[in-house]
Formats: sequence, C-alpha cells, structure tokens
Amino acid sequence: MNDLLLIIKKELSELLRDKKTIINSIVLPTLLVPILLFGVFKVTKMISKSESRKTVKIGLVNAPQDFVTLVKNDTLNRITHYDESIDFKTLIADDSIQTAVVFPADWKRQMDSLTTASVAIYRNGTKENINQRVTAMLETYNAGLREGRIAQLQIPIAKMTPFTENYIEVSEQKELIGKRIGGFIPYLFILTMWGGCLLAAIDLVTGEKERKTIETTLSLPISKFKVLLGKAIVASILGFVPALLNLIGLIVGLKLISDIPDTFKTALNEMLSFQSVTMIMLLLIPFALFLAGFIIALVAGASTFKEAQSKATPIIMLIIIPLVLAMMPGIELTWATVPIPVLNIGLGVKEIMAGTIDMLQYVAILLSLVAFAIAAIYFSYRKFSDENAILK
Repeated sequence: MNDLLLIIKKELSELLRDKKTIINSIVLPTLLVPILLFGVFKVTKMISKSESRKTVKIGLVNAPQDFVTLVKNDTLNRITHYDESIDFKTLIADDSIQTAVVFPADWKRQMDSLTTASVAIYRNGTKENINQRVTAMLETYNAGLREGRIAQLQIPIAKMTPFTENYIEVSEQKELIGKRIGGFIPYLFILTMWGGCLLAAIDLVTGEKERKTIETTLSLPISKFKVLLGKAIVASILGFVPALLNLIGLIVGLKLISDIPDTFKTALNEMLSFQSVTMIMLLLIPFALFLAGFIIALVAGASTFKEAQSKATPIIMLIIIPLVLAMMPGIELTWATVPIPVLNIGLGVKEIMAGTIDMLQYVAILLSLVAFAIAAIYFSYRKFSDENAILK
C-alpha cells in the first residue's frame, strides 16, 4: 500500500506541477458550467425579448377588412397589399416582406355560404418568432369567425363541443423535469471526464517516455502492477475531479439564475439533492477508473504524444453514441441496458434525477462498471508489462 501511495503522490505532483493542468482540470470545469448556464439563459431571454419587439412586414392579398384591422392592432406589424400574381418567394428572400397571407378572391362568398376556405401563408420556416406571431393572429381570426357562425346558426356552443380534455398529470414535476434534462447531465460529465483521463493518461505514460523518465520509474523496487495501478488511479482522479466540479458548477449556476420559476427551482433542488449527487458520483468513480485503464492500454505502445492522441481520440465516438442514445425518447433503463457501459450511466442518471431509479438496477449498474474497471486495469497491465512496447 505504501508503494502504491508513493506512485500516486509522485504522479500527482508531476501533473499538478504544470499550471495548464490545474487550469484545465480544476479552474475551467468549476467556472465553465455556471458561466454557460447563466450566459445561455440571459442571451436566450435577450433574444426572445428583442424578437418580440421587431417589426413584422406582412404581405396581404384579398384580405378582408376585419382581418386587416386585427393585424393593425399590433402596431409592430407593417402591411403591404399585393395582387395574386406577385412572386412571394422572391419578396421573402429579398426581405421585402417576411410573410404573406393570401385569401381566396371569393372569400366573402365562401364565408357567406358557410363553406371552408383555404388561406395560403407564405413563410420562411427558419423565422420561428415571425411565424408564431402570424399563426397566433390567424388562430384568433379563425376563432372569431367560428363563433360568428355558431351564433348565426343559433347553435349552443355546448353542442359544438362533444368533449373537453382534462389532463391529469400523475407524475411529479421532479420526475417530468428529470426525464427531460437528466440525459444531458451525464453527457456533460462524461465528456469532461474523458478529456481529463485522456490528457492525464497520455502524460503519465507517453509523456514519461518523451521525458526519458519511464525507465527510472520502472527501475524502482515496486511491482509493475502497482506502478500501472498508481498511474491509472491518478488519471482517473484527473477525470473524476473535473466531473465533480462540473456538478458543483451546475448547482451554483442554477442558484445564480434568479428568473427560474419557484416550482421549477424546487424540482431542480430535489433532483440535485445530496442523495442524488452521491449516487451519480458513485457511478462515475469506477467509470473513471475504467476510462483511465482503457486509455493507458491504448497508448502504452505509443512513442510520442501525437501518436498517443491519434490512437485514443477516435474512441470518443464509442462514448458519444451511447450518450446520444440515452437522451433519445423511448429508450429506458431496463435489465437489457443495465450492463452496457456509458448507456447505463446516461439512463441511470435520468432515473436518479427523476427519482424513479430501481435500486436493484442501480446496484447492477454499479457492479457492471466495477467489473469493466477491473477488466480495463487488467488489460492495461498486460500492455504495460510488455517492455518492447513500453520502452520503445
């Protein structure tokens, strides 16, 4: 144990001697998430407010006077009347107008005969704010015409409404929010963990080769397994700590945003309780060791930092794909997904944050990650023991 602690202390002191490592592994993960959350929230709010104040240039064809009046009620709307022969696609592309509403030429006749008319709306699908505002005006106008017809036909409104929907939400808000945003949380943590483990593992193995100190380390009266295990533990620490700091940054960032509704903030506080955070961190500990061992095995034979990066970096796709799958609707934590690394963490964190985790499945995930970590350490030890690879 003393030998192992000696290796851990040596490797940590070498890594933390570099200011770049401290900045990348400690400072940035702590500040990145709260700055990102606060910045995105404020920018989104500013953009939404700015868009709502923008003038909307609307082209109208055969528009009835009551609709024109409705459009003019919003002083931000600018109306231009056209005939049906105009090329609205070109006008919208040139930004002469932003949308066009074309009523049929016989609009009054169709309304008087109580038939259903077709109104053409030309729009650019990328202009969501403008499209939403125009759609809202059309829905308001349509609702008014419908009420007028009901009154004209002297039909009680109740008879025109066969049934109404009364949705009763049986899940708690914590579960609802947790399912929706829980998949994004491990995406952030695991990618940060991968970056930390990658840089540390390469520096501890390939970096020592370039510094010509690997022979000195291996000549110590310490078994190669303990040397390898010490390096893997240090690399996992450099991956786990940024993930932990990311989580702390997330909690701090949510505290900084004052405009979050109280009910939403209460649900978030429940999701990020001490118990939930502890359960998430327990999953990340063996996973960090698995990543460290796996990366060391990949880079053990590399002789330069660049070669090591080229060998290990492509494996990121094996992490991103399961994380993306975990965020997709319809993919749930089951006994079939419990043993799949990365995917089980993504789905497990969703269930933890929603408060619906099955503890048997949680224990199974934890045990499977421990098994993968042991396998990765064993595999890396086999590679590390090959002197032809490690000393070249």
